[in-house]
Amino acid sequence: MQDQWVEFPHLSLAGRSLMEGIVSTVETQLGSQLNPSYTPADVRSFKNADGSGEGSVNIKSGKEGSKVDFVLGSWLHCKLPFGALNIATIIGMVSHLTDTPHLLFEFIQSSPSSLVLVLDLLPRKDLVLEPEYLQWFYEDTKLDIPRQTLEKAPEAQPYVSSSLYVRSVVSPTAILFKISTESQGNEGTVDSMDKVVKDTVEPVVKEVVGIWLEAISTRGRSMQEHEQGLLLRRDNMIKTKGVEVDLSSNMPRLFGQDVADRVVAAFRKGI
Repeated sequence: MQDQWVEFPHLSLAGRSLMEGIVSTVETQLGSQLNPSYTPADVRSFKNADGSGEGSVNIKSGKEGSKVDFVLGSWLHCKLPFGALNIATIIGMVSHLTDTPHLLFEFIQSSPSSLVLVLDLLPRKDLVLEPEYLQWFYEDTKLDIPRQTLEKAPEAQPYVSSSLYVRSVVSPTAILFKISTESQGNEGTVDSMDKVVKDTVEPVVKEVVGIWLEAISTRGRSMQEHEQGLLLRRDNMIKTKGVEVDLSSNMPRLFGQDVADRVVAAFRKGI
C-alpha cells in the first residue's frame, strides 16, 4: 500500500489506526480537490536540540476553485518528566466559496490511561444572528448525537480548554472530553485505552468526519462575492489565532524557537 501523506508513528495501535483511517478517508473524498504537499522536508520531520522531541507538520492546499482551502496533518512526540506526550492533529479548512464549517480534530495523549479528545465542526457564521446556519449544519445533521454518545461513556468526562479563544470559536456540539481508563485507583494500561479508542472513540470520530465530508459535498451554500469577504475575515482570524494560540505558544517551549519559526513560516506559506 502506498504511504499516506501523513502518518502517526508514536501512537498506540488503536490511536494510529484511528488517525490514519481518518486521513485516508479525507484523502479519498477530497483528494481530487487538493494539491500535492509542498511542505518543506525540515517541517515534515523535525526534532528538538536534545532529541527528546520530534514531530511532523504536513499541509495540502486546495486547488484553485476548490471547496477546500487546505488540510493539515501533524503529530508531536515529546518525552517529558511525567511521561511521553503525543499530540496528533487533523485540520480541514474550507474555502470562502462555500459556508461549510471547518474540521478540527486533536488527539492528545499524556499517559497510557489519559486522553484528551477535541473534535468539532467550527462554525463560520454567528449562530445567534443566523440561527438557520445552526439548524442546517448542526441540528438537521444530528451532530449532537455523537457528542451525547461519548458523554455517556463511563471513561469520559468534560474537558475545558484553558484557552478562552478555543472555547469561543467551537460550536455547541463540540466534543471536548478527557478519556481516562484509571479505575478504582489502578492505573490504566495501553490495552485498556486502546479498547476504549477502538470501541467508543473511533465510531464517534468517524461519524463526525463523515458528516463534515457530506456537508462539503451537499450542504455547503455557494457564497456570493459580497458574502465571501465576511467568511474570509473570520477564516483568517481563525488561522492567525490558531497559529498564535497553538503553534507559536507551544512549539518554542517543546522544540526551541528555530524549529517553531520554521514550522509557523511553513504553515503561513502553505495557507
